[in-house]
Amino acid sequence: MIFIGTSMGKRADNYDFPEKQNLKNDLKTDTIPQGKMTYELYFAEFDGRMENLTVEIAITGNKIIVYNNEKKPLTGGKIIIEGILIKHKSGKWIIGETETDRNAEDIGGCSGGPTPIDFQTKIIEWC
Repeated sequence: MIFIGTSMGKRADNYDFPEKQNLKNDLKTDTIPQGKMTYELYFAEFDGRMENLTVEIAITGNKIIVYNNEKKPLTGGKIIIEGILIKHKSGKWIIGETETDRNAEDIGGCSGGPTPIDFQTKIIEWC
């Protein structure tokens, strides 16, 4: 279920990624937004019952850092996620640890796999 006009309930599995991109070219910085931006964490375990949390991110090349929200911080310190942006075999962008994450069987939700990120909606699916 998607709620329009509010961050609550936006699901990360509703990505609309261009399927035409070549997986070997996914590290080109012209396909990945660059710089510091504001995104939202979607809490997958609550399936839209919890409001998304605003976070600041920094992307340089294919490296990403997701910073904890200072006003409503999560436990774990200043950095929530740090990794590399990779196009998963499903066509979705993910935050991975190594290039082999592109072939991970499970992504997102609370699967323990790499974290999905949607550059269009600016949502990171988190557990």
